[in-house]
Amino acid sequence: MELARRHLGKLHLGVEIGASTLNPFEGIRAYNVDYVDTDVFKKAQHTYGGGAARIDVVASADAMPFRDGSLEFVLASHVLEHMVDTIKALREWDRVLAVGGIAFLIVPHKERTFDAPRPRTPFSHLLADHAEGMTIARDPQVPSSHYHCWITEDGVEIVTELNRLGALDWEILDLEDVDSKVGNGFTIVARKRSIVTTPSSPATEPVAFWQWTLDLPFQVIGRTLQTIVPGSEMIAPVGLPAGSYRVLPVHAGFPPRAGEARRIAIGDPLDRPDIKGVEIVGHEALLHGTGLGPTTWLEALFPNGQIHCRLPLWRDGRLVIDLTGMQMPPEGILVTPVNPEPGGGRGEQRRLGPPFA
Repeated sequence: MELARRHLGKLHLGVEIGASTLNPFEGIRAYNVDYVDTDVFKKAQHTYGGGAARIDVVASADAMPFRDGSLEFVLASHVLEHMVDTIKALREWDRVLAVGGIAFLIVPHKERTFDAPRPRTPFSHLLADHAEGMTIARDPQVPSSHYHCWITEDGVEIVTELNRLGALDWEILDLEDVDSKVGNGFTIVARKRSIVTTPSSPATEPVAFWQWTLDLPFQVIGRTLQTIVPGSEMIAPVGLPAGSYRVLPVHAGFPPRAGEARRIAIGDPLDRPDIKGVEIVGHEALLHGTGLGPTTWLEALFPNGQIHCRLPLWRDGRLVIDLTGMQMPPEGILVTPVNPEPGGGRGEQRRLGPPFA
């Protein structure tokens, strides 16, 4: 990638976070930082890349064991979307960079990836994550998901807003709306201009917004469950599906401060759900019945005793399950539909399996 060679090729002390032989940066000298040395990732690289990239430092990307200002560059390609607390990660990368150091970031563009159906992640969502000190275990999404999704303008806004708040002091040197590495992301190249001190937000700052999150007893895959409502008054978002929600007030200033979360039931009491039938259309299973809705989730019991919970899509009055890549055991699985409070409850267990009777 010529852009990376131009900005990083003459630098000698830097890191690439999550380097891979599947998509290497030729001509860039960097230590490889990865959070865990796993066989699964190694096997994928051996299968598709002809060998696995050496891991030089085992560490989380948001807590690296380097001295302040000790690196000339940080290279992160398709990493930022996997950071549960985006602001924490960016401030960590800023911490290890020397003044004049380069942050070279390639981020998936939501319109050119599987994230296309999801809403863009607003900056306020990142503030809420940072205010709470969000962790992988507590986030509504499973760790394999992209926690956030953006377009190029959002990436620029993140840098601009963190500069305005005094959390970073970065100058954007180069910007690609379509990255010249693979083409499914955007590229931001920024230079650290100065060392920033951590701002201090007074405890008297008013509530800036409220984050409403559908409250589920499990993590979901690739779904955005949060809705932001600006203003100091707690007002339910228009059109919010019936269900139980965790409502978090976030105060203005930086660092942002989280107030006490509340749990609130929205909508009329839900009926007990019941699956009446299943239709297979292409790679999708369409479940219809009574009492089903956009907050109905499924509890699937597999023959080996494992239980998996899933929040299906809701489309045209049916629950929609994407079957792509799903390994269905010959004896099928037992599925129980569940509706959250208010009302709701567990429906009858139903066997699903080939031929999806």
